[in-house]
Amino acid sequence: MSHEPSKHHLFTIMIYLFGFLLLWEWLKPLKVVTDTGSLTHFIVFIAVALFLSYFRIQYFISAPIKILFILYSLHGLYYKGSFLSLSWFRDFSHDLWENLGLTLGREWPSLSFEYRSLLFFVLLWLMTYLIYYWLSVRKTILLFYVMTVTYVCLIDTFTVYEGDKAIIRVVIFGFLLMGLLALERLMQRENLFGSRMSRHRWIVPLTVMLGVSSVVAFAAPKSDPIWPDPVPYLQSFSKDAGGSGVNKIGYDTDDSKLGGPFVGDPTVVFNAEVTREHYWKIETKDLYTGKGWEQSIPDDQQSALPFNSGELVPIPSVESEEERDLESEKVMVERKYSHVVYPYGVETINGNKNGYFSFNPINEKVTSYKELDETVKLEDYELSYRHPFFSQKKMKAANENQEIMQVPDFVDRYTQIPDTTPQRVLDLAFEITSEEDNWYDKVRAIEGYFSKKAYVYDQFDVAVPEEGEDYVDQFLFDTQRGYCDNFSTSMVVLVRSLGIPARWAKGYTEGEYSRQVDSTYKLYEVSNNNAHSWVEVFFPEVGWVPFEPTVGFSNNVSYQYDLDVPDPENNEVPIPEKKDTPKKPLQPDEEDAASGNGFTLSELWGNTKSFFVENWGKIVIGTMLLVIIGIALYMLRRRWLPYMLIFYYRNKSTDDVFSEAYISLMKQLGRYGLKMDDGQTLRGYSRYVDSFFGTREMTSLTNNYERILYGQSPSKEDWMKMRELWENLIKRTTG
Repeated sequence: MSHEPSKHHLFTIMIYLFGFLLLWEWLKPLKVVTDTGSLTHFIVFIAVALFLSYFRIQYFISAPIKILFILYSLHGLYYKGSFLSLSWFRDFSHDLWENLGLTLGREWPSLSFEYRSLLFFVLLWLMTYLIYYWLSVRKTILLFYVMTVTYVCLIDTFTVYEGDKAIIRVVIFGFLLMGLLALERLMQRENLFGSRMSRHRWIVPLTVMLGVSSVVAFAAPKSDPIWPDPVPYLQSFSKDAGGSGVNKIGYDTDDSKLGGPFVGDPTVVFNAEVTREHYWKIETKDLYTGKGWEQSIPDDQQSALPFNSGELVPIPSVESEEERDLESEKVMVERKYSHVVYPYGVETINGNKNGYFSFNPINEKVTSYKELDETVKLEDYELSYRHPFFSQKKMKAANENQEIMQVPDFVDRYTQIPDTTPQRVLDLAFEITSEEDNWYDKVRAIEGYFSKKAYVYDQFDVAVPEEGEDYVDQFLFDTQRGYCDNFSTSMVVLVRSLGIPARWAKGYTEGEYSRQVDSTYKLYEVSNNNAHSWVEVFFPEVGWVPFEPTVGFSNNVSYQYDLDVPDPENNEVPIPEKKDTPKKPLQPDEEDAASGNGFTLSELWGNTKSFFVENWGKIVIGTMLLVIIGIALYMLRRRWLPYMLIFYYRNKSTDDVFSEAYISLMKQLGRYGLKMDDGQTLRGYSRYVDSFFGTREMTSLTNNYERILYGQSPSKEDWMKMRELWENLIKRTTG
């Protein structure tokens, strides 16, 4: 193909420059995802190759130059001594010969680094030739541009490389290059090289268009990702995933093998009209195998208790000294199951008029039946319950000497742990509770251990225990990251290690707030994403009490604050009598000022007036600068104010510091654009904030704030535990 060289050298240099920048983007991820120590030699090689192509250097000259540069780079990277000595070249030739044999034998892991670098230089040589061919001969770069975008996206998705900025650079360089090449093709096709046509009329609008579109793209609001992360899904096909692969979140009866990542599922399971937020329970399990949960008593040996619609559910109720009102709620099922979800304290279930319900006392699962042994899936049902209150006094008084703890079958069943459980798990349980002297405080210490030690809630980077490895031991000591199954199972095992009965519970969290039905009821939407597991611990004279160890979750448990506290009337502190403090006698200078013999207002006015007359120009300029700086600081307060707040609250030591910090955080979120809507609850608002940032930090802070707001006295310890979450979240608003 004939080609007339361009007389506009600057225009051609720009084309080659953008081609070089696009090819450079292929090298930048290598330093992150590989063991490559330096990219300098490779980048310079690309520049040299394109430089030779630009000046149309003959091949018999350019090829030796490239070969000499490659040898010089390999010597600098891997060999010592002078480049002109033959000793290093002998070693290199021997290494090259050996690696050629390894290549023919397809023994890829045995290839040396010198040989791999040589192959990479050869690859770059071919790539620079293709760049030259596309730029100078074909005058189109679309294929290479698409390949570059695809490469950066794949590297960003499947490795730790962050390709956000790389994509922006590729788009800008690529579109500028394609625009310049389009003009070059037009001029070649219309034979306009000798005309007075100005390329600036093409380049300037192209640059302005890209600049404006980039600014608009940055400023425009971005919606959350619609598709889930494809990595866990693709990893599910891996043969090395321990047989578990990736799971899809939701209720499942098989919990024998826990671990591994899961993808979200927003499928709605049921809607509920409720008076308050609470967990929805389905069943419990009692046999921990080291890999997951099973039932110690097979289904065919379990005797269920039937009851009709509207009759009392045969679940042991929690005794409480507080008067509890009977509340009713309605469940509208979207994804039908034969089991029934119910809150703690349930008394009656209405909805299966033509059949009956069955309660399994082993796993406490309620199932709806149409006829004998024939289940039925209900479309809706109503529940009545009394919200339970758990007595702290009775829980603190619980011990192994009480009557129920003398039943061997019960104790063995709910304190069971495998014989293969590592000793360090048992040692950790005693270490966490070494300062506590009763069951209740020991359980609460284990419950708070995970947040105190900064365990991470993660749904994706979750390990699967290897053969012979304990699920709990792996989480507690190796990974320290996981989701509800990891946290709840670990807490049950730790509690059982102390001889305290505990079991694993499954169901759903309260769901997502949808709307206000009327003055009493609120509608919540419960999806597969709300599937959850937690812990139940048995206290004699109280029953099974739920606990929530998972970081970022709270199960809305209510306690009776019935502990004995000192009577303030019997500890009166005498108030000291107020004494008059004698006034300090005035000094001579103060007497003159008081009598008016010294400083006067008229003298102050005169000095001030003369100062303004002499320095009015500086004052005006200084005032304008201060106003401009003040306006700028006010407009940008969202970016710097969080750091001032962090410094302020780090040095504050009052008991109510957490409440004040939480209010400041909400104001800052409002400045960021995440304002709380009228009528929106704190929990609904916290979920909205967490969904925006992709964390659970606001939910954790809100749960702690509500506990303080509704009865629990604030303390500096609360602030110390939550300060890191608070600082992480408020820093996010500076971006």
